Amino acid sequence: MTVLYIAMVLAGLSGIGFGFWGQGSFKSPYDTFAALCLPISLVIGLLGVLLLCVPNFFS
Repeated sequence: MTVLYIAMVLAGLSGIGFGFWGQGSFKSPYDTFAALCLPISLVIGLLGVLLLCVPNFFS
């Protein structure tokens, strides 16, 4: 499960990077999609860090 949690953290970080980059470089309406990726990626990354530090948090 640790590999899954690390993958969640990496997916969150890459999604945040894509969101910030996409907001400035894409045309409308694709910049809106990039802006929506930011909070979703933030939640995924933080959830991965939480589960990596406290594996039995939800049980």
